[in-house]
Amino acid sequence: MINYNTLTRNLKRGILKFTEKISKRLSRPDFKFTSQMIYGMLTSQSCHLSKIARVLNEKISLKKTIDRLSRNLSEFDADEKLLEDYIEKNKNNFTERTILIIDGSDITKPCSPKMECISRVRDGSTGKYGDGYHTLGVTALTPEKKMPVGVYTRVYSTTEKGFVSEDDEVLKALKFLGKHFKKSNIRAFDRGYDANVYYEHLLKNKEKFIIRAKKNRDIIYKCERTNILTVARKFKGKYILKFMKKNGVKTNCKISIIPIKLPCKPNDDLNLIVCYGLGKEPLMLITNLKSNDDRLPVAVTKIYLMRWRIEEFYRFKKQQFGFEDF
Repeated sequence: MINYNTLTRNLKRGILKFTEKISKRLSRPDFKFTSQMIYGMLTSQSCHLSKIARVLNEKISLKKTIDRLSRNLSEFDADEKLLEDYIEKNKNNFTERTILIIDGSDITKPCSPKMECISRVRDGSTGKYGDGYHTLGVTALTPEKKMPVGVYTRVYSTTEKGFVSEDDEVLKALKFLGKHFKKSNIRAFDRGYDANVYYEHLLKNKEKFIIRAKKNRDIIYKCERTNILTVARKFKGKYILKFMKKNGVKTNCKISIIPIKLPCKPNDDLNLIVCYGLGKEPLMLITNLKSNDDRLPVAVTKIYLMRWRIEEFYRFKKQQFGFEDF
């Protein structure tokens, strides 16, 4: 017979130990508030203060618990300390082989036009524009099991006070990564981040990266400026990668590696990885990874394809905890 009281006590004890490790620099009231919020979200599987307050089961009215949580949440200003201690606590899971995946998304709120600082966003699932908020997340893939570990999350609006630009939000995330992770940890980006401002930042700070290129990007190939897709189509693939698509179909990807430069950084030598077999157009990856090993182009392609793992991570966060339902 299952002893639910024992399970509950063990859950609370585990959450308390976890909170202690990530709240070393917090005051006692902030520590208590943090532990209650973490326990409340995990137990209720919701980000609603009313549901969190219910599972706390305090000997006061539900309204007073909600009011206290709301007041503490609005006054909480130790989020940077909390995040830094969280990164420190997880450092044992991170090595030089840890991959950092930067990904942006959105939260649409079609029935909440009066929410604070709500702005126009493009719904990634429908392709249509509506009211909502932008999100930016960084997920680390552990080297052994490739398990995703969230290391940075931000919800922002283009109409909020102090907002500069989406590029500025991404640069803030990259600076955070530069502070807490090694330059050798590969930063992997989708094609939405194929912009000169990111190349300039990454190359200036000598950080390893893989960025999926857009087909309208210009590159310098053999001292001439030309379209990246034109160059990619000249190569049909020297290396083979056996890969299983999301639909379960196995395919043999043909991969080539091409030395290039970028017009915005003409003094930096880069590599273009071209992969056929994943769609109608070739997959094009720009990277500053270099090696004399013939396996480099296949390794770069594998690293980029690993970013698909985080889709399950975000799906779990949105569905299990109702992340969009705030």
